[in-house]
Amino acid sequence: MPLTLLCVATFILSGKNGPNGRDQLVLKMKTIIIPKIEFKEVPLPEALNFLRAEARKHDPQKAGVNIVLLTREESPPKITLKLNNLSLSSSLGFITELTGYVYEVRQEAVVISKPSPQGKKQAFNPHLQTEIYELNEGLKNRLLRNP
Repeated sequence: MPLTLLCVATFILSGKNGPNGRDQLVLKMKTIIIPKIEFKEVPLPEALNFLRAEARKHDPQKAGVNIVLLTREESPPKITLKLNNLSLSSSLGFITELTGYVYEVRQEAVVISKPSPQGKKQAFNPHLQTEIYELNEGLKNRLLRNP
């Protein structure tokens, strides 16, 4: 019976001169604190517009964060939510969880979208891939150093 190995590889790519644009954006989203969010049946696009404005308002550099909604629906999901003094990243996490969407921090923007049917399993890290390899007995013995 062949041995089945589960291999998971994670690569962290960063520049030699400090954090890349994505890492900087992740940090920025954690440091921008939104004092109050109060939504009652607010459509998702309006909620995201509010977050964009609040992020700009509470960003020390006043630049804010680009938030892009990739999925447009005729009848977008509506949000009812009350939050106080939470980071932009936590707020986006709650909003996307309530609506069944996911968000991904890219180089210069945060992208909101509906997960693909296979993407639901990888919602927290859509770039992680898992591959399974079946090994024959000879290779298994060499890997385990059994002659």
